[in-house]
Amino acid sequence: KPLACCVQSPFGGQRGGRRAKRGVSCGKSIKKMESKELTTVAEGEKAREMRNDEKFDYNVTISEIWARGFGRGMIADLKRRLPHYLNDWTDVFYLKVLASIFFMFFTSLAPAITFSVLLESSTEIDGEAQIGTIEVILSTAIAGVIFSIFGGQPMCILGVTGPVSIFTIAVFNISQSLNVKFLPFYAWSQIWAAIMHVLLALTNMCELISWVTRYSCETFGVLIALIYLYTGFDGIASHFGGDIDAGLLSLILGLGAAYLALTLSAAREWKVTNKDVRDTIADYGATISIVFFSVVPYMSSEVRSVDVETLDVPDTFETTSGRSWLVNLGDISPGAAIAAIIPGFILTVLFFFDHNVSSLLCQSSDLKLKKGSAYHWDFFIVGIIILVTGLLGIPPTNGLIPQAPLHSQSLGVKEFYKERDGSTKERITHVYEQRMSNFMQAALIGIMLSPPFLMILSLIPRAALDGLFLYMGVASFPGNQFAERVALMVTEPRLRKSANPYLEVVSWPKLRGFTLIQLFMCLIIFAITFTPAAMIFPLLIASLVILRKLVFPRYYTGEELGALDTSLHQCAPENGDDDGTIAGDKKEKVMEMKERRNTDEIAKGGRGSVQSVEAANV
Repeated sequence: KPLACCVQSPFGGQRGGRRAKRGVSCGKSIKKMESKELTTVAEGEKAREMRNDEKFDYNVTISEIWARGFGRGMIADLKRRLPHYLNDWTDVFYLKVLASIFFMFFTSLAPAITFSVLLESSTEIDGEAQIGTIEVILSTAIAGVIFSIFGGQPMCILGVTGPVSIFTIAVFNISQSLNVKFLPFYAWSQIWAAIMHVLLALTNMCELISWVTRYSCETFGVLIALIYLYTGFDGIASHFGGDIDAGLLSLILGLGAAYLALTLSAAREWKVTNKDVRDTIADYGATISIVFFSVVPYMSSEVRSVDVETLDVPDTFETTSGRSWLVNLGDISPGAAIAAIIPGFILTVLFFFDHNVSSLLCQSSDLKLKKGSAYHWDFFIVGIIILVTGLLGIPPTNGLIPQAPLHSQSLGVKEFYKERDGSTKERITHVYEQRMSNFMQAALIGIMLSPPFLMILSLIPRAALDGLFLYMGVASFPGNQFAERVALMVTEPRLRKSANPYLEVVSWPKLRGFTLIQLFMCLIIFAITFTPAAMIFPLLIASLVILRKLVFPRYYTGEELGALDTSLHQCAPENGDDDGTIAGDKKEKVMEMKERRNTDEIAKGGRGSVQSVEAANV
């Protein structure tokens, strides 16, 4: 109706006059609508100003960041977060907070134990593992407690990650090849990294995370998935070195744990029971699988007679090798201590990428957090935690993916809404932002270091944890656009389809070239992780950021890059898009373009000329 009354009749007379009067009336209503829309926009801007969140600019330069002033980013972070600190500890009496504590406890503990198995088998000196389950669990607990108390954004969950495990193994291999004691060299690496973290935070350099896009983010995700899959299969194969019965049982445990975890994690797609039950099963799928297949070897006397390998855990709270807790920093030469700057720098690059990505994902716009971010201050606290873990000779920690965003989602109040196409989706309306859930899940993980729980951990078969590696590898691919494009390359052309816009916007040869370069880089980095140069893989991931920023714009238009790649802010699902396949604002733009095209067609099809195209869009 508004569009019709804005179309002038080419004929004169009384009919044209009536049209003109209705046009005046329509103009008033449009102004009213515009006024209302501007009010809504103003309210949105006011809400953003109240949150005073960190603003990212993809085109920011290093000189612009330095010009902001020494420590300005940290000061701004503290101004944002300090007014909410008391409320973070008092606004905790909700059932969702209690449920989140136990959910994050299991979600963080299982991968920590899994990575400890990898580290234990890869850091042996004369049959004695230098880092094992005790060290990994202690590191996770210490980091969680410190960060929940002193960190700026308590939604971010810290722990030992897969890349940290790869880094630790690389440092161990280098120390052995240089004939340098591992633990002091490892400690000095972390001390140098801690210093670099503090300097980066003080010079506001965390703002450079705005350069990171899906290109490097998803390449990193696929790389870690490939490493998980290789580690899982390699672990299962290693059980066939002795008794064939033990090897076959380990094969059943490993593949069974992976299959059950994948099946239960897909429970949200089931039709049976109700939504709450399906969500609970999906959230705890991996934990249920590990518990079940840890019990299988003890189900009958015949199975118990098979000697399967279990976790090697001390009976009491002590280091795996029996050493003292504090590392003797003077146990290596000054030259070796200075040389540790190199792995320290690489660890800093890794954490700059990995931690800031996890921090951003746990406070993405679809979660609607209100208390603001603290990227610079959090990176400073991560540096302090690295100093503590270095002095203790235990693995360093940073933000966990997917645990960090899962933590925020577990605390979210959700509602259903209708898309423009009529489909019903779920979105978060409010998140209980507090520190208690992060603190308590870390404290519960620390309690696992007491003797009764250590005995329980020693009963877990290692093959079941190998299966968890397989599960984490396979589960990393859904929602990854890079993985989807690789799958499209081997799909029959007429069957290619995607919810993402690149099939419509980018020509197939260009899309294929973009994906092949990404795949080549990913496979090269994956191969390097098996060489003595494995430690440099974070630098290669960082080089992808430079490749995307400086090289690709020369060969792809802005529209093509917009379809193939998006900013880091859009790596997380937006506006209820749970699968993360298309960012919310991009979907809105696509819908808006379609609506405008349809509106123009309607307008051109009417009699007369359009007096106001803007009115049609309003």
